[in-house]
Amino acid sequence: MHPIHDQTLSSSQVIALTKAMLSVAAIDGMHPAEAALIGQFYESSRSADMPGTTALLASPETSVFDAAELAGGSDEFADTAVLMCLMTAYADGNLSNTERTLVQSIATALKMDASRFDYLLAQVRDELVGALAHLPDAESVAVVVKELAAGD
Repeated sequence: MHPIHDQTLSSSQVIALTKAMLSVAAIDGMHPAEAALIGQFYESSRSADMPGTTALLASPETSVFDAAELAGGSDEFADTAVLMCLMTAYADGNLSNTERTLVQSIATALKMDASRFDYLLAQVRDELVGALAHLPDAESVAVVVKELAAGD
């Protein structure tokens, strides 16, 4: 699952998506893994005319996010926005109820139906389980799978 590799994002889309990811991470306290994911996304997606990562993250405007900033894009961009927000939420190992509610509200603002949201949520979970599948301790992987499913 690489939602941004097959599309070109405009500067405004990259900034709006970064702000959305930051809002998800901040809802229950920014975890270092969330900050790393957001920084990596922004740095790899930004163009030379955009502010640097440190400057963007320090900007007071970055802490104010309105889902309408993401509206008006393609269905593919909506998928990318929701996937990246879900990945941000899971970066600390847990999708909290408040994170899920926020990402669902972003999906709703992007006119995404509930079944599509559920599909993308399952896709992120599958990716996380796949990343763990190579571990030799199958019992620990099973525990993680149960915890991921418990978020429903």
